[in-house]
Amino acid sequence: MFRALPTRSIRLTQNVVTRSAWRSQSRAFSIADALTTMTSTMEAAKVMSGLPWWLFIPATTIAVRATLTLPLAIIQRKRLQIQASLRPIVASMGPILRLKLAQRAVQAKAKETSNTQEGAQFIKGAASALSYDQIVVLTAKERRKRQQALFKDHGCEMWKNMLLPVMQIPIWIALSATFRELSGFTDVSASPLDPTLTLEGIKFATDLSIADPTGILPIALGTLMITNVEWNYANYQLTRTSVSRSKRITPQESLLNLARFGAVFLMAISTQAPAALVLYWISSNLFSLLQNMVLDTFLPVRSDFRIPSGKPNKNTKAIPLFTRNLLKSS
Repeated sequence: MFRALPTRSIRLTQNVVTRSAWRSQSRAFSIADALTTMTSTMEAAKVMSGLPWWLFIPATTIAVRATLTLPLAIIQRKRLQIQASLRPIVASMGPILRLKLAQRAVQAKAKETSNTQEGAQFIKGAASALSYDQIVVLTAKERRKRQQALFKDHGCEMWKNMLLPVMQIPIWIALSATFRELSGFTDVSASPLDPTLTLEGIKFATDLSIADPTGILPIALGTLMITNVEWNYANYQLTRTSVSRSKRITPQESLLNLARFGAVFLMAISTQAPAALVLYWISSNLFSLLQNMVLDTFLPVRSDFRIPSGKPNKNTKAIPLFTRNLLKSS
């Protein structure tokens, strides 16, 4: 009777180990199967197109980006235009809210001084203890809440700005893994899956399965990435409605420095990566740069943008919401 317990525990342990091993293998097999499917599809599309690899890779990049990400980029740009038109309203809330909060604090303190309890209703009895920093914090919270309500009424919530990166990043990773697999970059002794990669390259890099010996492709990649980063930051500076007086690094400047570091880091990696993979990165960054230039020309993000009057808002009470809340707080 007592000997059966260890045997049962051993069996349970074996079952747990077997299940965990099976789950890890199933995940590995699913990723490998997906990668095999993508490489097979890419090879079949290349054969059907009849294009050499040095031309097929940019053509595939343009086709995928124009089909999947460009429509989302246009929709997001229109959403950013509406957000930019509403930001002056949000910015104007700050001084008004601070003034009203300070007035109620002074009134509550005066009421408490005169031993009158009626003034406690303004800020629930704690108005007289509010400092300037507390007023600033409360104002920021209230302004953020009203901004969310205003953006929601116009259908341009901030969380929707994440839809484009959520779409772009998996596509970039999937295509990078596909060209990496086709080039045989997974192992030192591995050979390219398609032998034509060694022949259908550019003049200065005929073999796309190895790194560019001249270094032209890595330099071109780094130049395009830095240009794209600086272009986006320059346009962001033009859309700002106010000038920062603080010498502290803003979150936008931190992201800018991180993007610059990422460009240099990817440029260093591209010196050792196969030319086919670097060619895809160049094509993707060139498409992004041209896309941003075209959108900044025809759909610029400016604070003086006006919401088209021909299209009714989702909620026509969006602008009165600001006035209504101020009346309630007074």
